[in-house]
Amino acid sequence: MIRTIDSVIALVCLLVSFACSQRNDASEAKDYQTWEHYRSTKTAAQFSGLDQINKENVHLLQPAWTYHTGDSKERTPMECNPMILGNVMYVSSPQLDLIALDAEKGTELWRFDPEEYGQSGGVNRGFFHYREGDKIRIFMAVGYYLFAIDAQSGELLTEFAEEGKLDLRKNLGVDPEALSISLSTPGVVFEDLIIIGSATGEGYDASPGHIRAYNAKTGAFEWIFHTIPKEGELGHDTWNWQEEENYGGANNWGGLSLDEEQGWVYVSTGSPAYDFYGGNRLGENLFGNSILALDAKTGERKWHYQAVTHDIWDYDLPCAATLVDIPSTNGVVKALVQPTKMGELILLDRLTGKPLMEMKERNVPPSYVPGEVAHPTQKFNQGITVTRQGLDSTMLTNISKEANAYVKEAYKKYRNEGLYTPPSLEGTLTFPATRGGMIWGGASYDPNNHMLYVNANEIPMILQVRNIAEKDGQGGKQSNFPGKNTYLSNCSNCHGADQEGLGEAFPSLKGIKERHDRASLTKIITHGNGLMPAFQGFEEKKLNALIDYLLEITPVSDPVHEIKEEKGPRDRYVLQGFRIFTDEEGFPGNKPPWGTLNAIDLKTKTIKWKVPLGEYPKLKDRGVPATGTQNFGGCVATAGGLVFMGGTPDEMFRAFDVATGEILWEFKLPFGGYAVPAIYEVNGKQYVVIAAGGANRLGTPAGDAYVAFALPEM
Repeated sequence: MIRTIDSVIALVCLLVSFACSQRNDASEAKDYQTWEHYRSTKTAAQFSGLDQINKENVHLLQPAWTYHTGDSKERTPMECNPMILGNVMYVSSPQLDLIALDAEKGTELWRFDPEEYGQSGGVNRGFFHYREGDKIRIFMAVGYYLFAIDAQSGELLTEFAEEGKLDLRKNLGVDPEALSISLSTPGVVFEDLIIIGSATGEGYDASPGHIRAYNAKTGAFEWIFHTIPKEGELGHDTWNWQEEENYGGANNWGGLSLDEEQGWVYVSTGSPAYDFYGGNRLGENLFGNSILALDAKTGERKWHYQAVTHDIWDYDLPCAATLVDIPSTNGVVKALVQPTKMGELILLDRLTGKPLMEMKERNVPPSYVPGEVAHPTQKFNQGITVTRQGLDSTMLTNISKEANAYVKEAYKKYRNEGLYTPPSLEGTLTFPATRGGMIWGGASYDPNNHMLYVNANEIPMILQVRNIAEKDGQGGKQSNFPGKNTYLSNCSNCHGADQEGLGEAFPSLKGIKERHDRASLTKIITHGNGLMPAFQGFEEKKLNALIDYLLEITPVSDPVHEIKEEKGPRDRYVLQGFRIFTDEEGFPGNKPPWGTLNAIDLKTKTIKWKVPLGEYPKLKDRGVPATGTQNFGGCVATAGGLVFMGGTPDEMFRAFDVATGEILWEFKLPFGGYAVPAIYEVNGKQYVVIAAGGANRLGTPAGDAYVAFALPEM
């Protein structure tokens, strides 16, 4: 489990640096020397008050150290926002080892390997920790376990939960063995409680996304808030319940924010499952796609605001809301800012949940998919609109005449009646789509000037659904593989209904029998692989049937291959893969910019500047102006007048001028930096560090690096 520290000197350094980390919250908030929480603070500020690196000298910035985790794996992302306590940095590897580093030198101090407990791989965006006296325990989720690890030694703290492990499948009111669940984004600590969301999956068998709290010392279960309301609870009547149907999702997968003074935790939820068809969950579906204020001690609801009603677009609220204090003519407004995939920054009074801008409810198009009833209205103008919304013919690509002609012809094939046009059998153009707008990287808030900085995508996608029971081929024969329904319900979003995949990020499964056998496929499905989550809730017969389907093994009539009939309505519809609407070369089919970095003045509620984020070398060589690119990760602003941002497939890490958006510095990372950077200070020197793990949904090469930058010695 632990890699022994080879030198006494390294051990001494660890003990000294750990002792330095024992500082109170008031100190850390004042000097910004550490980065103790995911996205810097429990309020999700994602900001640093350090200014040693500034606009005048950032051009001198250079790598101070690079650390390789040593366990890179193809298509495995590394999205970790490092945590710095004193002089010790905590990071995760592609296979989700937890590693302690000397924050000044980048040398390894210890390593915790969760594979010894049957868990490895997946997505981890960071950690959270609990202090008791001079002791600190770090919480990190891998698979369905939340591990409690001693920050000083890297040892599992066996007094917590079950021998140091909290089983995330329990305390949800569902058979734990039937659930596939994880926690990709950290929870938050309030007093002696840890509060967590979950990553539940998006299929018809998804686990419920209830919010839970546990004792930080013992792991004892404390409270639960049902995001899918139980009978007798508020919101239960907003669901059209069907006997024996599974109801899942409505989960918080993007993190939580906390107002410690108020004692409230703010929860942003995603769509109920299945994400793109709701015939089995008709109604408004509270508390899906909602912002919730809960009493952090008890889980009692204080208020809620539903941003999308009966979501069938996968318009999750993708990250924790940022808590802000906005000056106004009537004094300071305690507010929150919620980035959305729809390209809006929702502004709410965080004490009442009331919108701070004039929101309008408008009629939206109906669904024509059998069994589906789209909600007749949706909310518009919920805040500051950052991206274009709805794709019309005037917005089609202009990067070349050939690209424009190709896209114009393709545009005619699809249903397109503006934002909130439902998915369809023929295919619906949606813009922005499930990849944003804004996504999990969140926003950066400068409390000194009340500016907010956020990266966004403007990528159109095609939402086309098909019936699971649809017959195969021109002959109209039903599939001979019982596992096909399981595949369509759980795998087709990413790999496509016909297994054709989507680029390098979601590979084609055609011919997989030439690359894998039953044993290797079983491990991939049950343990996850790269962006693919672990599906550990499949009963053995269903798993075997799925593998038969993938390996094209005709099932025989024996009990091993007999699987239960799917629960719920006979007709179920699934997405035919995450398909971007592109030109013939694969570039987005709309006019650039396709990715942007934005500065928003919260006092005036206006966009101060917007610049393209990233570029495609192939287009640059043709003389096409900077287009911006699809991007993942988040930005961090500093008191030095800079905004640091990676996240683009050109693998660049950049510093922008906060006043103008001008690029003042850029550096080619060894692999793409699809993460939120962290900024800290050790021995009077400021550092900026980012995970450079590549892979991700953009299909760039996978890596295993953390790169820290600093100014050279003068």
